[in-house]
Amino acid sequence: MPAASTYDVVVIGAGPSGSLCARNLAARGYHVLLAEKRPVVGIPVRCGEATGRRARLSQFMKVNEDYIETDLNGVILNGPGGISVRYDHDDIGLMLDRGLFDQDVARQAQAAGAELCVDTRIEGISPVKDGMRELIVVHEPTKARSIIKASMVVGADGAEALSGRWVGLKTRHLPPQVCSAIELRVAAMDPNPHHLTFWQGYDSINKGYVWVFPKMKSGVVNLGSGALTPKLGEKNMYDLSMEYKRRLFPDADLVEVHGGAVPVSGNLAEYVADRFALCGDAAHHTNPLTGGGIMSGILGGELCSRWIDAGFRGGDLSRSFLAQYQVDCWEKFGKNHRYQMRIRDFVVELPREAQIAFYAIFKGMVDGDLSLPAKIAGYARMLGLAGKNWTATKKAFFARA
Repeated sequence: MPAASTYDVVVIGAGPSGSLCARNLAARGYHVLLAEKRPVVGIPVRCGEATGRRARLSQFMKVNEDYIETDLNGVILNGPGGISVRYDHDDIGLMLDRGLFDQDVARQAQAAGAELCVDTRIEGISPVKDGMRELIVVHEPTKARSIIKASMVVGADGAEALSGRWVGLKTRHLPPQVCSAIELRVAAMDPNPHHLTFWQGYDSINKGYVWVFPKMKSGVVNLGSGALTPKLGEKNMYDLSMEYKRRLFPDADLVEVHGGAVPVSGNLAEYVADRFALCGDAAHHTNPLTGGGIMSGILGGELCSRWIDAGFRGGDLSRSFLAQYQVDCWEKFGKNHRYQMRIRDFVVELPREAQIAFYAIFKGMVDGDLSLPAKIAGYARMLGLAGKNWTATKKAFFARA
C-alpha cells in the first residue's frame, strides 16, 4: 500500500511511459507515487517487443544491455502476389526483453525518488476539490481499500485504461480503430535473425499483418498476428498465428501465448483534464500503422513530465494549460501517426490487383529500380506515384516509418 496519504503526482501504471514520467518528475523533486496493479512490473509481456534505434532510446536513458535481445538490421515485408520486399540497413531498431526493460525503467523511477507500489490498483478518481484529486486505492492481495490525494494524476494504464473515463474524457476504443492481436513465443531461430519479418495483404491478412520477431539472446521468436477488429466469421488471430507457426516452425515448442487489444486510432482528440493527463497507450499514442508503442510512449511520458513540471512551477495545472502537452505530442509524433494511418487505410482498401501493384512499386523503390513495368504503370498513375523520384521517396518513407 502507498506509504503516504498525499502526493504531488500519482502515476497509474508502471509501463515505460508511466515509469519514465514518474522518473522525470521525481528527479525534479516532486513527491511521486508510481502505482502498478500487477505483482511484478512488466509481467506478463503483451508486446511484440521491437522498438526504435539504440541511439534514439539513449536520448531518454542509459541503454542497459541486459534487456537487449537483438540488434535489428533490416525488414522483410511479404506482400500479395508473391512480392517480397527486403530492406537492409544497420541499426533500424532493437528487440527488447520487455519484462526486463519495464523493470529497468521502473527502477530508474525509484532511484530518482519515486515510490513504486505493485499489487496496487486504482479504482476511481474524484473531481478536483481544493486543488486535489482523491484516488481509491485497492491492495490486490488483501483487497484492502484506502483513499489517497494528489495534486496531479497521470493515467498511464495502457490500452485497457479506465482512468480517463473516470475524469470525463472520451477514451472508448471504437471497433474499427482497435487491433486484436495474439502472439506466440516459439523456441526457434529465424533464418533471418536480425530482421523483422511481416506478411500483409490479401494472401495473408489484409487489415493487419503477421509478424516474426527474433529474440536471439533468448533463442526464441515472437510470432503473432493482429488485425483491425475482424468481422463475424473471419479467422481469429489465435488460429492464424498457429497456422503460421505450423508453416514456419512445425517442430518447435510453443513456450507462451499472450494477446490483447492495440489502439490504432492515432492520438486521442483530448487526453487532459484539470490536474490530469494520459500518456502512452492510454492516450492512444501507439503508431496506427505498425501498432508499436514503446518509443512513442516513452516520448509521451517525457513530454507529459515536462508540462506537469511547468504547470507546478507556474501554479497552473488546468485543462487549458495542460492542453499544450497535447499540442506538443501532436507536433512531435501525432502528425506522423496521422500520416501513417492514412498509408494503412489506403493500402488495406485497395482491391487485390491494385494492392499487388502498390507492393511492386514499393519493391522497386526499395531495390532502386527506377523503371515501372508496363503492366503496373496504370496503377502507378492511379496511386499518384508515376514520375516520382524513387530514391528521394524511399528516404522520406523510411524517415517517417
